[in-house]
Amino acid sequence: TTGAYEVTLFSDTLETAREHLETGSKVILTVEATLESDQLKLLCRSVAPIDAVVAQAGTSGLLVFIDDVAAIATVATVLSEAAKAARSAAKGPVQLCLMDPDLPGEVNMDLGQDFAINPEIKGAIKSLVGVMMVEEL
Repeated sequence: TTGAYEVTLFSDTLETAREHLETGSKVILTVEATLESDQLKLLCRSVAPIDAVVAQAGTSGLLVFIDDVAAIATVATVLSEAAKAARSAAKGPVQLCLMDPDLPGEVNMDLGQDFAINPEIKGAIKSLVGVMMVEEL
């Protein structure tokens, strides 16, 4: 059911979650629910930023379709910068599918390591010149 519920948060959980509990923050609470005297009681066990949870539950990898070989360098730059900035992003493999007309056909490349992947990184790569499409693996 939907509605407002009171959630109990003990000091040890509060201490570890304090950095995520600011006005306007979007968080996911893991709670233990019990029914006492026909009243629902919720005990908070953990708090996590929604972005971190979505990133961890998200994609396992990316397949990047490139129609201009020059775009490989900009994709590499985005992946490198994302590795520095995205502490909470899940990691997964990235594969490139080169579709340049000068090539004899499609060339598939596995980059051979895992990179930080989240919706923002996927969107940044998709917006690059020379990138036709980005799919989740």
